[in-house]
Amino acid sequence: MKKLNVVESESEGDAALDAKALEAIGRALKAHYDDLVQTPLPEKFVDLLVRLEKQEQRGSSRKRRNGSE
Repeated sequence: MKKLNVVESESEGDAALDAKALEAIGRALKAHYDDLVQTPLPEKFVDLLVRLEKQEQRGSSRKRRNGSE
């Protein structure tokens, strides 16, 4: 079964409008996600990451002392 895309199922004029709409949606999504990427992490997440990193470092140093690595 062949899946039709928008361009195949509509007239050329309608397809151009759809392309413009898709472009506008793409720009809006990019702007939204660019804002999300620039937003700083909440302090509780930063604290959690610091704790996890310290825990990993302690685990690595124990392995080295025990000759596991």
